[in-house]
Amino acid sequence: MPILDFKEIPQANIGSGRQDTFELFTRDFLEFLGYKIINEPDRGADGGKDLIVEEIRIGIGGKTKIRWLVSCKHNAHSGSSVSPSIESNIRDRVETHGCQGFIGFYSTLASSGLSTNLEGMKSFFECQVFDNEKIEHKLLSSSDGLKLAKRYFSKSFETWEVENPKPAKLFLEKPSLKCMVCEKELLLHNDYRGLICMWSKTDENGNEFIKDFTWSCKGQCDNILESKHRSLYPNYEYHNSWEDISDVMIPSVYLKWIMTIINQQKSGTIYDDEAFENMKEFLLQVFHHVSRHLTKKEKERLETLYTIPSWLGGMGD
Repeated sequence: MPILDFKEIPQANIGSGRQDTFELFTRDFLEFLGYKIINEPDRGADGGKDLIVEEIRIGIGGKTKIRWLVSCKHNAHSGSSVSPSIESNIRDRVETHGCQGFIGFYSTLASSGLSTNLEGMKSFFECQVFDNEKIEHKLLSSSDGLKLAKRYFSKSFETWEVENPKPAKLFLEKPSLKCMVCEKELLLHNDYRGLICMWSKTDENGNEFIKDFTWSCKGQCDNILESKHRSLYPNYEYHNSWEDISDVMIPSVYLKWIMTIINQQKSGTIYDDEAFENMKEFLLQVFHHVSRHLTKKEKERLETLYTIPSWLGGMGD
C-alpha cells in the first residue's frame, strides 16, 4: 500500500499559483539523487522538456557526462497512467535538446504501451522512468530523502513517522541494551525477540524482595540465565516473572511500569542493589523508544493487553 499520497502535490493543470510544484519536486528529487540541474522548470512553452539534468559517470577512461531530458507528468489526481499519446515524440525531443537520455518522472505509472515504446528506444539512447513507487522508495530510504518527503508530503509523512518511530536523542550516546548472554542488541528491532525477567520472593513479613533483574534473547539465552539462577538457588526460593521488551517499549505500558515501581516502593518492596541498578539501566535505555506517539500496531496490542488480567501479565483488572 502506498505511503506517500501524491495528491498532496497540487494539480499541474489548474492555475492555483502552485501548479509548478510537481516540477519543482522533480528538480529537488533529481538533485537529491546527485544529478546536476542544467535547465530549471519554468512556465510557458517548454519545447517538450520540463528539465534538463546532467549525470557525471566516472570510469577507467575518465569522466563521462550524460544529459537527460526530463518529462514530468502529474496524473495522481486522475489516477490515469501515462500513455504514448501524452508522452509523444520522445526521440525527437531528446535529439532536439542535445540530450543522451530520457527520464520520465510520473506520479502514477507508465502505461504498457509507453513502456514498450521506451524499451524500443533504448537502442538509440538511455531511458528510465521514476514512477510513484520508485520515488517513494528512494525518499524513504535515506535521511535526506525523508527531509524531502516531509517538505512535499507533509500529511503522509506525519502518518508514516508515527508508524515508524525512531529513538529520541536524549543523550550523547545511542541507546543500547545488549543480551546478557550473547550480547546481541535488543533495541534495534521491535520484534518481540527479547524479554526481561525478575526473580523475587516474599519474606515472612509479606514484603517482596527482588533478587535479580535481567534481559536476554528469548529461547536459548533466556534458558541459560534461568539455569544459572537455578544453580545458585536450587531450593526454588525465588520465582520468576517476565515481560516482552517490545511491550514495555509501548508508551502506555512503560508508564504502567513506572507506576508499579513507585507503588512497590511505598508497599515496602526491597531490591537487591545489583537488581535495582539493572532495572534503572533498562528504564533509561528503553525510554528513548518510549517518548513518542503510539503506532497503530501498538494501539491494537494495547487493546489485547487490556483484555488480559494483570495477574497474568496483562493490563486488565
